[in-house]
Amino acid sequence: MSLFKLKTVPTLLIEDDCNKNILPIITELIGNTDCILKIFCYEQPVHCWQSIFKEKSIQCFKEFQKEDCTRITDKSKKVICIIDSVNQMALDMSWDECLRNIKNLQNDCSIIKLIIVLHTDCIPNASKLRVNLNHMANGIITYDSKNCYKVSIQIKKNGKFFKSEEMISYDRMASTLKLTPIVKADKKVQEPEKISPGNLTTFKIEMDQTQQLEKHKLKLPYMSKIKEGQGKVYYEPDAVDDWDDEDPDDDLDI
Repeated sequence: MSLFKLKTVPTLLIEDDCNKNILPIITELIGNTDCILKIFCYEQPVHCWQSIFKEKSIQCFKEFQKEDCTRITDKSKKVICIIDSVNQMALDMSWDECLRNIKNLQNDCSIIKLIIVLHTDCIPNASKLRVNLNHMANGIITYDSKNCYKVSIQIKKNGKFFKSEEMISYDRMASTLKLTPIVKADKKVQEPEKISPGNLTTFKIEMDQTQQLEKHKLKLPYMSKIKEGQGKVYYEPDAVDDWDDEDPDDDLDI
């Protein structure tokens, strides 16, 4: 599902470092589309890209020129544009001019997909170039710094965000790439330990098992009478009581 969503993303930013092989995912995203490939080769030489996409209609440029964007041999075909890499492009020109040219590519109706390669190991995390590219891109693929087969994917579409971590697997025989989501185990919420009343006082208020047994063994004198049904309540008036049979509550002054 992630691979299908990435193929529909118009502007895709690939964040990697010099040790990652991003070619399998680029070739998979381009697929068998009958489009013109325009590649700005700031890093890899022109003949390298030409040998990779020798079966496609490809135009390679050593640097960015505005006229290169508008010059299309077959206007009936759509264009997929690749910038390799934007780090070198920003060094070749100012980073604000670099962003302005990328914005022009986004607004070009003939370009159906723009793939931008950014080497994150060459810039700080808070780089203005990276921050702006993250804002401009509809999809971001970030390679894990330790595991070259693990990527973080973020897609912005129709005001919604889709985020996931996935593992890349590439079948060389079939030349197919697969993304498998990483399912994270749900962390169980630990219930707070119940506080014992005995821990809230400086003296002991609870009984242990021995004390419980002794309590049950204890027989009070009145218990036998209650069990035999002979329990009664006797009341003996005090000597100073002024007992009145007609009004027993007369001395209560109510």
